[in-house]
Amino acid sequence: MRAAIYARVSTRDNGQDNENQLRELWAFAARRGYTIHHEYIDNESGARADRA
Repeated sequence: MRAAIYARVSTRDNGQDNENQLRELWAFAARRGYTIHHEYIDNESGARADRA
């Protein structure tokens, strides 16, 4: 089965970053037998009202 993964971390608190999240998502997909078709990464904070 094909899948896409989406990583979004709005803060770097507690060691959170996109690389850690992507690693976990890839591992989850592998355990389920999914083939990752695309990665979506959001680097913006949801708290900013002026983001594009």
